[in-house]
Amino acid sequence: MRFVIRSDRQVVVAFEPTAAEYVLEPGATVAVEWFGEREDGMVSLEAGKFVIAAPTAGYIRAWDRDGVEIYIGPESGPDAQ
Repeated sequence: MRFVIRSDRQVVVAFEPTAAEYVLEPGATVAVEWFGEREDGMVSLEAGKFVIAAPTAGYIRAWDRDGVEIYIGPESGPDAQ
């Protein structure tokens, strides 16, 4: 599943289960993709943080508005397949 996050205010995006965080500036976007056999990932707003949880036995990759991948765990980043 792929989706885009955009906010009208600064918000911290937290990626679970790695607990990686990314500060999303107002008007900026983050493209997110879930990988895994199940599509039971979760998206929620908790205590001022936008939390994205990977699907069971899956993982997440994300890119900023310039297309640069955000490192959020071993399955992400420039060395990911």
